[in-house]
Amino acid sequence: MIPRTDTNYLVIHCSATRADQEITAEHIRRWHVDDNSWSDIGYHWVIERDGKIQHGRHAQSQGAHVRGHNHESIGICLVGGMAENGDPEDNFTPEQWLVLEMLIEVLQVRYPAARVVGHYYFTPYKTCPNFVVEHWLETIQ
Repeated sequence: MIPRTDTNYLVIHCSATRADQEITAEHIRRWHVDDNSWSDIGYHWVIERDGKIQHGRHAQSQGAHVRGHNHESIGICLVGGMAENGDPEDNFTPEQWLVLEMLIEVLQVRYPAARVVGHYYFTPYKTCPNFVVEHWLETIQ
């Protein structure tokens, strides 16, 4: 399959769930379909707590993860990102970090012009994915 040529952003999100919650891509899909009445999960990829990577929407399909930029972006969601008290928290597992790094490397080959950003890049009042993507990118390069 030929990759989309209009992909300008690889957007990293978090599910805003606690580290002890057993959340899967299927849970998120149900939230998006049943609660939001969307046609499918909004993300293209979901990285679960154990590092298992799950397909969401097909990469050729427009996502539903960042208002105004879905047409030009790929959405990646890390499960977690919320502290016990409901505050934002960078609580991702080593497995998630490793898989995220590998996924970003693959996607950058497929979409070499795409910029890697956090959801907050487009929505400054949000902290999602609850870590500074630019700093993380510096650590892996």
